Amino acid sequence: MPVSDADLHGALGRHGDRVGRYLKGELPDNEFMPVRLSYGLYYQLDHTSHMQRIKLPAGLVDAKQMRVLADIGDDYGRGVLHVTTRQDIQIHWVDLADVMDMYERLQAVGITTRGACADSLRNVTAAIRAGTLPDEPFDVTPYAIAVHEYFLFHPLNLTQPRKFKIAFAGEPDYDSVQARINEIGYFPKIVDGKPGFSVWAAGGLGAQPHLAQKVRDFVPAENLLLITEAIVRLQHRSGERKNRKRARMKYLFQKLGAERFVAELDAIYATVEREHGDAVRAELAEIVADYHALQPRHPGAPLPATEDEAFAHWLRTNTFVQKQEGYYIATVQLPLGDLSGAQLRALADLSEEHGAGEARLANDQNIVLPWIPGDHLEAVYRRLCEIRLGDADAFLVSDVTACPGADYCNLAMSRSMGVATDIREHFMAMNGDVEKLGTFRIKISGCPNACGQHQIGDIGLTGQSTKGKDGKYTPHYSLLLGGRGGEDESRLGIRVGGRFAVVDVPRVVAALARHYQEHREAGEKFPEYVDRIGADALGDVARDAAPSSH
Repeated sequence: MPVSDADLHGALGRHGDRVGRYLKGELPDNEFMPVRLSYGLYYQLDHTSHMQRIKLPAGLVDAKQMRVLADIGDDYGRGVLHVTTRQDIQIHWVDLADVMDMYERLQAVGITTRGACADSLRNVTAAIRAGTLPDEPFDVTPYAIAVHEYFLFHPLNLTQPRKFKIAFAGEPDYDSVQARINEIGYFPKIVDGKPGFSVWAAGGLGAQPHLAQKVRDFVPAENLLLITEAIVRLQHRSGERKNRKRARMKYLFQKLGAERFVAELDAIYATVEREHGDAVRAELAEIVADYHALQPRHPGAPLPATEDEAFAHWLRTNTFVQKQEGYYIATVQLPLGDLSGAQLRALADLSEEHGAGEARLANDQNIVLPWIPGDHLEAVYRRLCEIRLGDADAFLVSDVTACPGADYCNLAMSRSMGVATDIREHFMAMNGDVEKLGTFRIKISGCPNACGQHQIGDIGLTGQSTKGKDGKYTPHYSLLLGGRGGEDESRLGIRVGGRFAVVDVPRVVAALARHYQEHREAGEKFPEYVDRIGADALGDVARDAAPSSH
């Protein structure tokens, strides 16, 4: 059955009791930590204020929810909201005394933070253009929502050995959710006229990255929850629980080997089918039937001609044509994933005035507005410029993905957002060169935990702390080249020798981008370019551009 309001209110009431006990000093820190984490609340660097992560399944957020999120960002998070690489929203500087009021306000518009952190099934992500792609097999969105709802109160959800991530790909030409770096990655297929998915398991990044491996060529869509539960059960039963550093599913896959992993999965699947196969299929059918995508508020229309080069540039780089005639997706580029409450309210207005009253958060830390008629795009662009969100070149080299880094996180070794800003400003000053590079992505993580997904960027940068001759530790970056997503095309970036000083990083990235622009072959993507030129040779290019790093 779809998640009920009674379930949500009951769970939140019990959570509030525990928060109240902690604030009264009746619950020690070690007992409260899993409690706060289960609702997405982390300590920040100062260990007094908090970061709150807010789940948005499939990245979907409607106008009403956007306005509430904007208010919450203003009231509790110093007016700044941050879009993450899992289609979540984070706010910082939250006071523990305010969290229950915040949760109640979120729940009133259909948002829960349950399972946003801790050893749980994290936010289920989905392709940002799902439901609008001209060549998609089918819309994966209702299936992503079904997985979210089925497991929200499942007894295995908050009791996993470590975090557990699930993603639904959709775009044949661009895997916007990087499905193969998740515990489960689903790719939609049509086989013999039936919708379903290929199933990939045991992916994950971090210090020892591992791409998910195929465990099913095809599972009919009706059995989606059954195969998901089987994989979740396998990890719950056999995942490492003594050593948290080896508790992700990728280590279980490595321990068992592919053949044994699949054999044990088959056995568990048979058990799940026997226990409640028909009931779970019925539940899936109910949730999928209950999903109704929002409808556009204006008729579709062709894109009119324009002589405004700035607007034309934005159209080329920030819009996608939908399969629904006369409609477009407009991409709102968020510098480093940040936006203000006022900006989010303006986006809510734009979605209602020109679209379907809905937006979608992207894993690339942007926001997309679907269902915009062609003749409305200029009005959308003008308004975005007014609220300082009208930058072109979305998903290109100046649109850098970065984790919050040492500005907020106590694990980070570097200010990843600072170096991302430097790179962004460097490329934005290059006028038209950014667009010429095509879909060339930079991803930055402040530490090896890979929240910025650096291992699958065209260029990936990882923060590390390096001890100098004077005995002092300074932040540096390691460099990876040629990572990419996709079902069969996914691969991790190749590490280049050397450590690069923060001051050198923009020059290094620019030198590599220039080399690619000058020497690539027609139609050659950067990972293919790395293969042809060689990572060692490109490492020389990088080191030559880094005088402070020698």
